[in-house]
Amino acid sequence: MSKVKVITDPEVIKLMLEDTRRKILALLRNREMTISQLSEILGKTPQTIYHHIEKLKEAGLVEVKRTEMKGNLVEKYYGRTADAFYINLYLGDEELRYFARSRLKTKLEIFKVLGYDFNDEELLNVMDELLKKEHEFKTEISKEIEANEDKLKDFSNEDIIHAIEWLAMARMGRDEESLELLKKLGELLKK
Repeated sequence: MSKVKVITDPEVIKLMLEDTRRKILALLRNREMTISQLSEILGKTPQTIYHHIEKLKEAGLVEVKRTEMKGNLVEKYYGRTADAFYINLYLGDEELRYFARSRLKTKLEIFKVLGYDFNDEELLNVMDELLKKEHEFKTEISKEIEANEDKLKDFSNEDIIHAIEWLAMARMGRDEESLELLKKLGELLKK
């Protein structure tokens, strides 16, 4: 299994964002599971779970890890094809861009509750551009990690994910456009 898998196909990203599939991927992060186990935990019929598993298999996100005989039946245990999937919501697909932007709007509501005063559209645009830059750098770094996976096998997934975040911050710190956006963010988000 890969440590990190970069997902760049907008259709696969949309497939991953569907609620039941997202939950299946989260459950399979920790251990291999059967359709029956997933069905019981998620409160869905085995047929529904099977349908979602098949979609995830077709997308290369899930695979059969092992099989076991249970009486006359063969039980398939499914697992993820990577410990961590990195998706980029800023790939030009309008539906994904809308999704990314709508997630940012929730943050604006939190800022307001905390007493910050700002122009919604202006702040949203700055945050959106910053995230776009961050995703761009994280995608590049994740591809670097994928290419060097054999050298990183002794490191935990959590450490690798944190390394991606730090490396992305370092690149943003060297990028003039990112620095200008961060400065603008600081100006807009103050009490």
